[in-house]
Amino acid sequence: MKKIAVIFPGLGYGPDRPLLYYAGKAAKEYGYDVISIKYNGIDKAALRDGGKMPEAFVKASLQAEEQLLDAELSSYDKVLFISKSIGTVAAASYAVKHDIAAAHLFFTPFAKAISLAAQGNGFVFIGDEDQWVDDREIKALSEEKKLGFRLIKGANHSLETGRVCDDVDNLAGIIRETRDYISSV
Repeated sequence: MKKIAVIFPGLGYGPDRPLLYYAGKAAKEYGYDVISIKYNGIDKAALRDGGKMPEAFVKASLQAEEQLLDAELSSYDKVLFISKSIGTVAAASYAVKHDIAAAHLFFTPFAKAISLAAQGNGFVFIGDEDQWVDDREIKALSEEKKLGFRLIKGANHSLETGRVCDDVDNLAGIIRETRDYISSV
């Protein structure tokens, strides 16, 4: 069975950062080929300025389109999109545009991504102190879409609390749930 996982990073949160790094390793552990999208020229200030977000979403989506032109995702039996922050919108948009029944791991997603997600086809991780995303809105959308959901208490947009031992414990739990999700799709 051919399986592929595509990592759609956030702005300033690339595939070498803990959530995406270990999620990618977990996908490899379950036999997935893993590729990562890279963004160029997207203003990181968009996260602080909501007015710039639509343009950032478009740029991330266009760059993902370009990089996946030759990936032939339709030739795979299973497709998994692992995404973080702005990458969640690029991943969900790509799946809809190309009619790909990808399973999704959404790390700190924006509401637009969840609204595009297929019913029951994903798992969401978010912190209750995320400075750029409303966790209550994401929880409500996740329930509506029947997506798995995990709220990390005291965690920000990087799913970190600022207390290193708590962050390591949280990361271990998140990756265990990530592995469980990957093994079930």
